[in-house]
Amino acid sequence: MNQSTDTRSEALANRLTRLLNDPGLPEEAVTRLISADAVFGHLDGLLRSGDELPLRWAARLGGGTTEAREVTDHYDALSEALRATGGNVSCWRALCRARDRWSLLKAALVSGSPLPEPWER
Repeated sequence: MNQSTDTRSEALANRLTRLLNDPGLPEEAVTRLISADAVFGHLDGLLRSGDELPLRWAARLGGGTTEAREVTDHYDALSEALRATGGNVSCWRALCRARDRWSLLKAALVSGSPLPEPWER
């Protein structure tokens, strides 16, 4: 997809994916984690305010189900990992946790799971 046709949320989701999938050198972990947290913060703000979902997400409404709770758990764990503090080792581990939870969250949303609670419409 061409960047010029991406929605704002799509561009941020893609940027977060790139940051988490390529965390850089271990000595860059603190900076990468701060950057990923900032990108997620912007994406989170847009989606909480009702902005368009990334184009490939086939998410649906469906709060209260086990599936909705799992998606919200992925969101919560991702958010928590991105707010981790410490040195390079702890930030590197947090980036790995964030990458794993972001992958699970994206996969669920692409396959039609409900949105996590903070993004419900």
